[in-house]
Amino acid sequence: MKKIPTPLFLGILLSLSLGIAHSQSLDEWLKKPGGRPPVITHWHASEKLHHGDTWRIYVAAKDPDWDMHRIVGTLDQVGYGEYPASYVPIRGKSRGKLKGYLVFCSTSGMGLWMAEWTQLRLTLFIRDGRGNSSNKLVFPLVLTHGARQKPPGPPFDTGGLAQLGVLWFDLIEPGLDRHEDRYRPHPMR
Repeated sequence: MKKIPTPLFLGILLSLSLGIAHSQSLDEWLKKPGGRPPVITHWHASEKLHHGDTWRIYVAAKDPDWDMHRIVGTLDQVGYGEYPASYVPIRGKSRGKLKGYLVFCSTSGMGLWMAEWTQLRLTLFIRDGRGNSSNKLVFPLVLTHGARQKPPGPPFDTGGLAQLGVLWFDLIEPGLDRHEDRYRPHPMR
């Protein structure tokens, strides 16, 4: 039998593995099917936020398989559309049970230039290591001057809650040009 030269063999092996990685993410390739999905048991978030404030989204969840992998958030803006998803990894002891809050900075992108009464909608869920998704939560949010966030009720009113992570969305205000220095409105055409 003829022996395949080592560099050629390694090249073929690398090509095959890159093909697998390209066709599906490594995450998808390594996950094991089955298991039970995580469950978000409690949640709270104010429905109004002052321009420039940091929004706190309180979440408590559990997973019987102890394999919660990441929190997934999508943001939809009336008059603009949907932003790319934001992911918050879940690590360590929190993979089985977590309680804390996520933050969203309304100053990101053009946040300070958003129109009064801008309407946003955050959809949030948790995905585990096997690809299972939790129940989906939808949080409406209106950006308005003078709004104050309401304090959370039980089980989030005990204090000492951990910040789970940051949901990052680079906000866009339709009609404003990002390329100008001070985000001035487009000139009339």
